[in-house]
Amino acid sequence: MGLNTLKSWGDRVRRRWRRALNRGRRDSEGTLNSERNLEGRFCRNPFVQLDIHEDGRAYSCCSSWLPTPLGNLKTLTVGEAWNSQASQTIRESIFDGSFRYCYKKVCPAIQGGTLPTMEEARRDPLLRDIIDRRQTRLGELPSFINLCNDASCNLYCPSCRVERINYPHGKQFEKRKHLQDKVTQSLFSEPSDRHFTVNVTGSGDPFASRVFREFLYNLNGEDFPNLRINLQTNGVLLTPRNWQRMKKIHRNIAAILVSFDAGTEETYALTRRGGNWPLLLDNTARLGELRKSGKLNMLRLDFVVQRANYSEMPAFVALARSLGADQVAFSMVLDWGTWPIAEYEKHCIWKQDHPEFDDFITVLEDPMFDDPFVALGNLTEYRKLAKDRSLAGQRMVS
Repeated sequence: MGLNTLKSWGDRVRRRWRRALNRGRRDSEGTLNSERNLEGRFCRNPFVQLDIHEDGRAYSCCSSWLPTPLGNLKTLTVGEAWNSQASQTIRESIFDGSFRYCYKKVCPAIQGGTLPTMEEARRDPLLRDIIDRRQTRLGELPSFINLCNDASCNLYCPSCRVERINYPHGKQFEKRKHLQDKVTQSLFSEPSDRHFTVNVTGSGDPFASRVFREFLYNLNGEDFPNLRINLQTNGVLLTPRNWQRMKKIHRNIAAILVSFDAGTEETYALTRRGGNWPLLLDNTARLGELRKSGKLNMLRLDFVVQRANYSEMPAFVALARSLGADQVAFSMVLDWGTWPIAEYEKHCIWKQDHPEFDDFITVLEDPMFDDPFVALGNLTEYRKLAKDRSLAGQRMVS
């Protein structure tokens, strides 16, 4: 690569990173959520997690919550990125309690109050020695790998992308396959009894992506008895046929997370373009039966809250129960750079200056949102406001 080409590539990377930082700042503006004092708290992600994106960049958390990359797997091995200077600096920010690289106002763990104390985290044998020795350079490879190295998907949801994306062959497929091969070489080159988890996928759909299909269909779970696989999917392509194609890893599949973003077919058509509501319900009900029979350990249904769907949050909770889910998880819509800024602001129902903000809070007054079945994550403060407002209204009436 020539000097000018290298400089141009570096400039593009820096511009993309700056845009990501700006999006994170926009997500943090106008929210009820506070920065929070996190001294004495611990986040395990930088010590166990590696997210791999399709441009090669690696992260130690969702990049919407922690946007600093650890390095690029186009030039680094998995091990080199895992213990890069950026990675070690991020770990130090957890030890000193600053969490200074995190967007604290949008992180679900921070806002949901689920971060353990240091002492609580020490109960995990994997973390005890790391905490006691304040280790920033780790000897073990990550135990949670989030594969986001292919954005291929059968849907084109407006909050995520402006058009359908799929790379079944050609140069773009080969680029993504190259990254997948690096992961496979590091983690699956030979049988192992190591305990680790792979999440597929935080970038598209595992069954729309040729890269991920080949990985899931060809992997032999018997070679990795302590491997756990999480499937993060829109559910439409998780048909009985594709489930059977994964028969060699059925025992390894620990959790399935299905994105709905709607409680009715009409709203689903707006938020999940290209989807199939009846097929989604059939596929998810079948997963619910697997969960009921003990063949699946966890079934979670997800809902990204935005202007088009917030009024259906209670209906979604009821629907998830009927389908046999263990939990529903709500999260605020974030700026992924697909909408113009003005359009993005229209969807941010959770911002206090939004014209429908009060209506949103009214929806959250429903007591069902206090049920452990419901995970509110970065919307937790909004439920607190809704409860306070409801109690104040009851006192005025009495």
